[in-house]
Amino acid sequence: MHLVPNPDDDDFYYEDDTFDPDAPTLTSRQSYVVSKVATELADAVFADAHLLGDLPVQPGSGRGVLAELPACTWTQDATWRRTMARAFDDLSADATATVDPEPRCTGEEMALHLIIGRARIAMLSDRFAEELTDLPAHKNDDYWDDPLDYLFQDHDVLTLFWPEPIPDGVNLDPEDWFIPFETGLRRDDDRGFRK
Repeated sequence: MHLVPNPDDDDFYYEDDTFDPDAPTLTSRQSYVVSKVATELADAVFADAHLLGDLPVQPGSGRGVLAELPACTWTQDATWRRTMARAFDDLSADATATVDPEPRCTGEEMALHLIIGRARIAMLSDRFAEELTDLPAHKNDDYWDDPLDYLFQDHDVLTLFWPEPIPDGVNLDPEDWFIPFETGLRRDDDRGFRK
C-alpha cells in the first residue's frame, strides 16, 4: 500500500496546476511593510469609528482614512466602519503570515489599494529601513506596480470615485462591501473585532 503517490507510477502521477514557483508574490520586505501599514490604517479607522459613531464623515474633518474612501461610504454607521477597520486587520494578518493579501471582498479591495499606496511611500522614504535590515533584500522591494496586477481580480471599486461608477461592478454598494466574492473565501465569522 502506497500512502504517497509515486511519480513514476502512471496511475498515481498528476500535475498540480495550483502551484507555480514563478508566480509573482510580495517580497519579504514588502510583506512586512504591508502588514505594518495595514495595522496603522486599521488603528486609524477603529479610532475614527469610535469618535464619529454613526455621524457622517465630513471631508477635511481630520477623519483621514474614512474621508479617503468614496463619498458613498461617508454615511455608513459605526458597525460598518469597524468592519472596514477589520478588513485592514485581516489583510495585515495575511501579510504577517507571509501570505499574499489577496482581497476576498470589495472592502478588502479598497483597503488594499490604500495600503499599497501608503506602503509604497513608506518604502521609498525609508520609514521602516531599520526594521527591514534583518529581512532579505530583493530587486523588487521598491516596485509596487506589479502587486496592483496580481493581488486584485479587477479595479472596479476605484470607479466609485468616478461621477458615475461602472454599472456592472460586483458588490459596489457599501452595504455589500463585506460579502465574500466566493463562498470559499469567507473569513471566520467568529473572529470578532480587535479591542
